[in-house]
Amino acid sequence: MSKQTGTIVTVVVALITLCCSLFICLFGAMIAFGGGEWAVDFGVPYEGQIEPAYGYPVICLGFLIWIIPVLVGVLVARRSRNEA
Repeated sequence: MSKQTGTIVTVVVALITLCCSLFICLFGAMIAFGGGEWAVDFGVPYEGQIEPAYGYPVICLGFLIWIIPVLVGVLVARRSRNEA
């Protein structure tokens, strides 16, 4: 695998990770602002609302996932500078 292919793969993985974590942040925000409702029907219908406090850890998880592509980019850039 060439250096250019490795860089392209790294960028694609970073974009996929960022897109997924963006949706995690959006769902966490929806829950935090009172939009989290659930309904289950196992013969007897159950429904309720998710507590808004559960949305904040989900938002933090989404932001934590954003750190991964940034760290990969920094480490790849540092390694390429050392090789040059």
